[in-house]
Amino acid sequence: MGNSQHAISHDQVTTAPAAQATAVRPTASGNASLNYSVAKVISIFTVAAGHWFSGTILWIPVTFGLFIFAFSSGYFTRTLYGDAVNRRHFWRKKLERLGLRYWVILAFLSVVVVLKGKTILHAHTLVHFAGLSGILNWAAVSNRSGLGAGLWFFTLLLIFYIAYPGLAQVARSKWGAAVVTCAGFAGAAYLEEHVKVGHELWLTSFGFVAGVMYGAHQVRFKAGWALTAAVLSCAVLFGLNLTGYTALNTVLIIATSLMIALWLARAALPQWTVLQAVAKLERYLLEIFLIHTYLFLHLTGNSGLDFIVSLAVILAASVAVNLAAGRVSSFALDRKIRRS
Repeated sequence: MGNSQHAISHDQVTTAPAAQATAVRPTASGNASLNYSVAKVISIFTVAAGHWFSGTILWIPVTFGLFIFAFSSGYFTRTLYGDAVNRRHFWRKKLERLGLRYWVILAFLSVVVVLKGKTILHAHTLVHFAGLSGILNWAAVSNRSGLGAGLWFFTLLLIFYIAYPGLAQVARSKWGAAVVTCAGFAGAAYLEEHVKVGHELWLTSFGFVAGVMYGAHQVRFKAGWALTAAVLSCAVLFGLNLTGYTALNTVLIIATSLMIALWLARAALPQWTVLQAVAKLERYLLEIFLIHTYLFLHLTGNSGLDFIVSLAVILAASVAVNLAAGRVSSFALDRKIRRS
C-alpha cells in the first residue's frame, strides 16, 4: 500500500491533491513497496490455508498476515496523504473507489450464494452491502444471510478511513505518535484477552494505528534488529507454548507482528523476477480475501488436492471480478466527468 496497487486496501489509494500537501511528508521506499506486496500476497494465501485447514497452528501466521495488511494500509495512507487531509474529499474518494469495487464483489458473491441455495433475501444482506458486516460480528448477532463471511475486514477498513484524518493529526507529534502506539499496543493486548469478538479484531485495529504512526516519522533503525526481535519473540512464543505456558501469547504475537511489519518497511529483499511476479497479485487481494471462503471446493476427497483446485478457482474468479469492477469504476468515472 507505495505504488498505486499496494495492499488489501491500497489499490484504492490515490495520490493526494497538491492542495493537501504538507511541508514534510515521508515517502515509502521502493523496497518497502515490494516487501509489503510480496508479504501480503503470501499472507492472503496463508489466510486461505488457515480457513481450509482450520484448527491448526496456521492461525498464528494468519494473525501475522492480518496485522501486515492493516499496518501497511496505515503506513502507505500516511505517506500518500500526509496530515493535512481534506476530510470531505478524502472520504468521498475512498467511497467512490472502494465502494464500487466492494459492491461488484458482493454482486458476484450473491450469485454464488443463490447457486448454493442459501438465503440472500434478508435484511442482513442489506447490512452486508452497506459494508457493515462487522457490526453483526462484534454485536454477536447471528447472521441470517448467505453473505457475511470475511466481510468484517471491510467494515474495519471503513472505520479506519473515517478515523484517519484524526489519527494523522495526532501523528504529527513524535510524542503523540509514541504515546498512541504504546497505548494501542497495551489496549490491543488487553482487549484481545478480555473482549473476545473473534478474527483478531483488536490486533488488526492496532495494525492500522501503528502503521499511521510509523508512516508519519519512519524512525530509522537497522532492518536486522527488527528481524532479530521478531525471531526471538516468535521463538519465545513457541518455547513457552511447548511448556504449556500461554499467558503471554497475545503480547508476544502482537510484538512479533509489529517487528515483522517494521522489518518489511526497512529490509532490502532481492529483486528477483519471481518476487516481482508475486507482487503483481496484490491488485487482487481484496477480491481473494472476500471471495475465498465461498469458493472452497471438495471435489476429490483429497484435502491437499482440493485446496489447490480451490485456490486456482478463487484466483481466477478474483481476477475476473477485479476486471469487472475496473470496468464499472471507469464507466462511473466517465459519466461523472461528462456531467461535470
